[in-house]
Amino acid sequence: MSLRTRPWFAAFATTLTLLTTACGGIMENPYNHTDEEIADAAAILPTRPTLEVTEAEITAAVLQIADAAGAIAPELRWEWKRERSQSSCGGAFGKTDGREVDLPNYVSAVPIPDTAWPAVLQAARDILTPLGITNLTVYVDKPGDHDVIFTSDDGRHVDLGTKVAALVSAGTGCRLPAAHTGPTP
Repeated sequence: MSLRTRPWFAAFATTLTLLTTACGGIMENPYNHTDEEIADAAAILPTRPTLEVTEAEITAAVLQIADAAGAIAPELRWEWKRERSQSSCGGAFGKTDGREVDLPNYVSAVPIPDTAWPAVLQAARDILTPLGITNLTVYVDKPGDHDVIFTSDDGRHVDLGTKVAALVSAGTGCRLPAAHTGPTP
């Protein structure tokens, strides 16, 4: 090997080593899913309520939470902010006909007072429990700043928080639209 080809060979060997070891295998990529994982995801979707039914249900829950919060803290005034968004699902569901909706944010310019927060949180829990949205994750819980998310095992979520304003937002998780008639994927 000549002195001129050694640097090229070293660069090639280093690149090959990095591609085959340091970057991991292609199947370890979290965005790659096996046919079996995709088929399992596709089989789950028809067992869930449709996207439209779920969106109506979760919208009603958001409104009930805001109404309950307003009954506890009458100074709260709620309005919809941001547009509703619909997108493809993530993970193995991304290769199916499933869609998910994020509702507009329901916002009060007046924050939920600290004295009212425990009662508002309990009201949200009481409203969401019958829907199976029972997993609670607390991100922040300190005076003047509260941020929690309720989730279900099937991907639905409701966010509730207050700091400079109050917020209730929600998402449907992955669902098939009612108009879907063909097999998925």
